[in-house]
Amino acid sequence: MKKGIALLLAACMALSACGAAGRSETGETARIEQSQEVETQTGENRDGERTSGETAERAPGQEQETEKILIAYFTWADNTQVEDPSAVDVDATTSASVLPPGNTAKLAEWIQERVGGDLFSIVTEEPYSSDYDQCLERAADEKAEDARPALTGRVEHMEQYDTVFLGYPNWWYTVPMPVLTFLEAYDFSGKTVVPFCAHGTGGLAGSVEAIEDALPESARLLEPVGVYRPDVDFAQPVIDQWLDGLGYGAESAEGQVP
Repeated sequence: MKKGIALLLAACMALSACGAAGRSETGETARIEQSQEVETQTGENRDGERTSGETAERAPGQEQETEKILIAYFTWADNTQVEDPSAVDVDATTSASVLPPGNTAKLAEWIQERVGGDLFSIVTEEPYSSDYDQCLERAADEKAEDARPALTGRVEHMEQYDTVFLGYPNWWYTVPMPVLTFLEAYDFSGKTVVPFCAHGTGGLAGSVEAIEDALPESARLLEPVGVYRPDVDFAQPVIDQWLDGLGYGAESAEGQVP
């Protein structure tokens, strides 16, 4: 009788141990699945390292493996014809920028050196005068008429670009009207736009507001930079510092999608 009771007790203990083992294994599986779910939501693994979770927030310039960048710019030098370049006074700040590369083209090239990406010059079908006063007179008329001058060329596969650096001179306290033609020619929904400007004493004036008005609500506008026109030739450190502040460090061009 005692032997039978002992056997019965041993059997019960064995069943109890099996049940506890089953609960332990199930509990561990549930914990791991929950951890994986949190990793996807937060973009961090259990060691605190960043992951590629789609909902993780990243600062500009920190998506080097996936971010596709376009650097589009409007410059007087690409939008005029100079019959006698030797007659241009390269020491005059009002006329030197008529010769390529133009002021915003110089800034665009420095941006490309830092962040990579593709360059695109915004060019009108009808060139502007190479005479400074005549050029500004036409620009004033276009502003008064809220004109949209026709452009030559298009950006191929604009939909692939996540970020667009947009360069321009300050013409009559705003962007040149061809810049608005460019902005209205494409769908900027969900894109990041980063303005950069070469200007005289007027600074950025109302140019950033004009760009913002031309963009859809889902577009993101980052902090612009303005460079005084006489200082453009020496402005690369200013551009680098600005890009650093946006999160585009010196290594930004590495790993860019070609």
